[in-house]
Amino acid sequence: MRRYTFPLFACSMLLAAAACTHRPTPAPSRSSASPPSSYGPTTGTGGSSTSGSSDSGPSPGDDSKSPPAPSGLAPLAQTPSLVPSPPSPAAREALQLFQVGCPAEGFDDITCEKAVRQLEAVVREDPRQLDARLALADAVWNQAFRQPAGSAERAQLRQRSLDLYQQLVSQDVPDARPYYELSVLTRDPDTRIRLLRRTLALEPKHPESHAALAWLLLEQGKTDQAVREYLTHLSLNPSRERANALEDIRFASRLGELGHVREAARIYDAIWDATREESRAERCQIFKTVDLDPYERIGARFAKQVRESRAYCSDMPRVERAQEMERQGQDEAAVKELERQIQENPVPVEPYLALESIHQKQGRVAEAAAVMTRYFQQEKHPEERCRHFRTLSPETVRAMDPPLVQELDRACRGR
Repeated sequence: MRRYTFPLFACSMLLAAAACTHRPTPAPSRSSASPPSSYGPTTGTGGSSTSGSSDSGPSPGDDSKSPPAPSGLAPLAQTPSLVPSPPSPAAREALQLFQVGCPAEGFDDITCEKAVRQLEAVVREDPRQLDARLALADAVWNQAFRQPAGSAERAQLRQRSLDLYQQLVSQDVPDARPYYELSVLTRDPDTRIRLLRRTLALEPKHPESHAALAWLLLEQGKTDQAVREYLTHLSLNPSRERANALEDIRFASRLGELGHVREAARIYDAIWDATREESRAERCQIFKTVDLDPYERIGARFAKQVRESRAYCSDMPRVERAQEMERQGQDEAAVKELERQIQENPVPVEPYLALESIHQKQGRVAEAAAVMTRYFQQEKHPEERCRHFRTLSPETVRAMDPPLVQELDRACRGR
């Protein structure tokens, strides 16, 4: 699970703590927001961080003993609320060192240890240094994963990190970051829900909290609430890349598996709308694994559109073979293979583009133009026609029939 992170380091550079409070910025990218089954190292509270993902590094699941959940989580506030103070010069220096040496990617033992010592000194002098306290918790968590799996040292460092986050939660800090960070590192579903709700009370536009909360509510059988949370998540951080959209597909798929077909259709519709800027073939790939039958039976909007796009992302083994032939210098054999692919399925654009490229490489500009003319004659979708017209080489365009070029130019000029 990729953790949504807040701009700790950027905030630390400001001269007023109020500038950081309640103001996380949108995450640069989304991935799975499902409840993590294990924990992993983070990359820093001020940068991109990960937890519970197979690609994020070692996980506590490797240990023979996992640390107990931090104590005192039931009431989120146990002591008077801590009012953060502006980052001091010493805090800013320590935070800079933390950014250099403590992220999971590029972690440096010596630098991070120095950062930890400086952060500890800052916090001892002024416990209201919130950015320093968050960075300290994050640094200690990443230090834990430099220790052998199953070792007492790793368990102690992990528990210390959890306790550092819990101290901030118990002090009712008016900042969403510690609540979200602790929710990522906590196993108990009810505790995670309380922490996520507190995060959203402080920062309602925190997309990853909405997504994580949706997964937890879904597994508790609270389907309507889960759907609302996930739709909010999509509205705040719509899918822009295939990896992100596939995670959203996973949530909709889980709804379908649980028998909530109409609710799943709402999520699928939202994903289809959010990927409208992607090419037709790309959108087809995103939805390739979705069984459309139950959604077509209820007249789901996305299902009809996906069904119409399926021809554009069917398997094209001849294109793959042609690419391998071209790599081996067998251009003419590749041309024949691509022509066969077009005969079998004239809809996808990939074989036309591959043919154009080979003809251009061989100096056969007229043949390149003829190939793309065939494509534009059979392609009826305006967006797709314009998408590929804009990417043609100038030589191909000049060699195409002028009336067709003028038609495409007029149609695409305002798009």
